[in-house]
Amino acid sequence: MIQLVIALIVLIATVVLTVQTAKMRHGRSVTVLLPGVAIAVVIAATSCVYSLDVGEVAVIRNLGGSVSDSQSEAGFHAKAPWQSAVKYDTRNNLINFYGDTDYETTGGSEVGKQVSINDKSGASANIDIQVNYSLRPNAAVSLYRDYGSQENFVSKYISNDLRSVTREIAGKYDTITMLTDRGSFTRGVQKALSEKWKGIGLTVEQVSVQDVRYPKEITSAYAAAQSAEVQKRKASNEQETAKVEAETKRIKAQGEADANNILNSSLSEAPAEVHRRAVQREEPDRGAGWLRADGADEIAGRIAGGRPGPRRPPAPGADGVRRAWSQPRDDERVRA
Repeated sequence: MIQLVIALIVLIATVVLTVQTAKMRHGRSVTVLLPGVAIAVVIAATSCVYSLDVGEVAVIRNLGGSVSDSQSEAGFHAKAPWQSAVKYDTRNNLINFYGDTDYETTGGSEVGKQVSINDKSGASANIDIQVNYSLRPNAAVSLYRDYGSQENFVSKYISNDLRSVTREIAGKYDTITMLTDRGSFTRGVQKALSEKWKGIGLTVEQVSVQDVRYPKEITSAYAAAQSAEVQKRKASNEQETAKVEAETKRIKAQGEADANNILNSSLSEAPAEVHRRAVQREEPDRGAGWLRADGADEIAGRIAGGRPGPRRPPAPGADGVRRAWSQPRDDERVRA
């Protein structure tokens, strides 16, 4: 549009100069119009062409302010001289709020001051936060109708929306969570922004919470609580260790006691067993019962002094006749 205005100015100036020159030469024709017209045409031609880089989209605006079309392909494109191309950056843009930085908007990116929040516990803090987002090309026309330039859209919508969402999500987390689980808070902000911005053609690529700064008294109290918790866990671990060691000693002592009992029992039974076995080796048949005539064993046992007990008469046989005891062997008589 500016090129068209310049071309018209050049053309008018050329016509005026041609007329004045003709008067000064007493009506004789002087050719000065052609170079001026050529220059005006060249300037006007440049207003009919515009270029787009990769990652840009152009909204074609008519002279009266209405939107004619949009273009997102990289390269050179033609338009009417009275139309203008309003460009939007569709690449990843960065919104970065940190410290006491002054506000500055460039295209779709902006830097600014830290975000102040109040958490669920009522404590206040300052947050440094970054958001990477991108604009879908088909959303450029609607954004132009609502906000005009991309800088205006960023400063009036994105900046305020990011601060509002950050404060809203921070109000759902207590102080301890904000200090210890920053990842959960970050995911909450990204989810809320994604749901809110997808309707206007924005895609949230990444949210990064760089820092959460609470007043010194809160951080000091938290550090003291953490130290107490560490000591508590240490004491608990020491108690568990002592219990395990005590149980190990008890089991070991019980095992040793059981082993000693078995050993003592074996030693107390050993003399009697040794004596019995010695007697059996020396007198294998002493104290044994006599055999009845019918072949059955009769255990007589022993009495004090190793003498056999009294004999009982043999039981009658199958035919009712009592049979005599079988005579002991000669070696038995000798030993008796």
